[in-house]
Amino acid sequence: MVVASEVNHVIKPDLFYFIPSYMSPLKAHDDYLDAKYRIDMIHCAINELGFGSVYLDEVERKGQSYTYFTIKHILEKHPNAKLFFVIGTDQYIQLEKWYAIENLKSMVTFVIVNRGKAKQEVPNNMIAINIPRIDISSTLIRERVKQHNNIQTLVPQSVEKYIREEGLYEI
Repeated sequence: MVVASEVNHVIKPDLFYFIPSYMSPLKAHDDYLDAKYRIDMIHCAINELGFGSVYLDEVERKGQSYTYFTIKHILEKHPNAKLFFVIGTDQYIQLEKWYAIENLKSMVTFVIVNRGKAKQEVPNNMIAINIPRIDISSTLIRERVKQHNNIQTLVPQSVEKYIREEGLYEI
């Protein structure tokens, strides 16, 4: 939520899409949570943030999620839009591995979010945003839930309630 809030404050977009992937080609899928639950938690976060909507193209398409096709679809719907695509430094360093990356670079302005470290040096056609470092990861949240530990300070109350009610991440 911190990333979304900071990016929304700096960029001030007309629309803010949260785009859950169905299956990222660059991530392991050992402990992958069904898209339905991820989408529901995004809706909880959107309600807390007060902005944004969920763009379901990748989930509905199923299979490997390639950002290029998603952006192409958004541009077909909004041909005059100036698109910003937010990624962390972890994705920035592997950007050259992305499918059709050169085409994608001409379609969007990448916004690179750097959590608490020195500002990431990026090319002129990208934007770097430095946000406060908050050591929260989905892995940390999953592990704490599995161990029946408190996650109240890690996620919005509505997301915690949803995780507990659905029994997500429990062994």
